[in-house]
Amino acid sequence: EKTFVDVAKSDWFADAVAYVTEKGLMNGTSDWTFAPNDATTRGMIVTILARGEGVSTNNGTPWYGEGQKWAIANGISDGTNMPGVITHEQLATILFRYAKRKGYDTSKSASLAAYPDAGSVSAFALEAMQWAVAEGLITGVSGRLDPQGSATRAQLATILMRFMQNIAK
Repeated sequence: EKTFVDVAKSDWFADAVAYVTEKGLMNGTSDWTFAPNDATTRGMIVTILARGEGVSTNNGTPWYGEGQKWAIANGISDGTNMPGVITHEQLATILFRYAKRKGYDTSKSASLAAYPDAGSVSAFALEAMQWAVAEGLITGVSGRLDPQGSATRAQLATILMRFMQNIAK
């Protein structure tokens, strides 16, 4: 099991970091750091998903280029703003599209009414956020969905672990 100096066994995301690094979904930012509080980019998530589909992502220019091409070709993302920070609702949308492409059940839907910021979910992401909440992928931060908030590496690791264990099983 890979260990990182910035991930304590008692951290809420420790199991997820161990899972995603063991499965080769995510790497550390160095041999000894994971950078759990760093933001995740759109390029990172499409590269992770493309790698999971067997796409060689090592020779792309820019680094996310192969993942970007794969995501566009498969209707996962429009390919724009790959170096940009990914929001929670964008992450939910990309995973929702990926799940649909894979033929996974995407029929679950939860009301977002319990979250005080549910009204700030963008129209394009509403169905995906309802699905992500229903599936337990997104549980909120301090009682809020924070749909336009950026997803940290720790959050991404946790969401990916839940996705792989509960949906892609």
